Amino acid sequence: MGARDTTVASPAMRMAALLSRAERARRLVEHRQTLGTAYLRLLWLLGDGQPRTMREVAEQLGLEQSTVNRQVAGARRHGYLRRTRPQGSAAAVLEVTEAGLEVLDRDVTTAMGAIGTGLGALTPEEERELLALLGRFFDSYEQELG
Repeated sequence: MGARDTTVASPAMRMAALLSRAERARRLVEHRQTLGTAYLRLLWLLGDGQPRTMREVAEQLGLEQSTVNRQVAGARRHGYLRRTRPQGSAAAVLEVTEAGLEVLDRDVTTAMGAIGTGLGALTPEEERELLALLGRFFDSYEQELG
């Protein structure tokens, strides 16, 4: 059997193929959305209505400050975010605009619709089992990757 022969694939090879399919599906959903992944993550974080400083955003997203600066500048140009300075505060904070909330809602609805359709193919018991197993799988998978 060659390295690419998957007729009798190991569980690890089958999982790798499924992860690849999941990545393709994620890209298809992203193609249908207005926001790219970076803006989506940024607006998702700030969409809870809690204003944050650039430093807080960088920490919570696990990104370098320079990366957040670029993403925030782009999101502000699109009208998705605004920067304000609360009275008496030295630090400016970021907030999602109404336009940002609208595009976030549309894009999340698109993604959740696709996920809901996939989960709808399962019984409630299968859905609970799948989510529990995937949670355990990704806990171990991420631990292995460090």
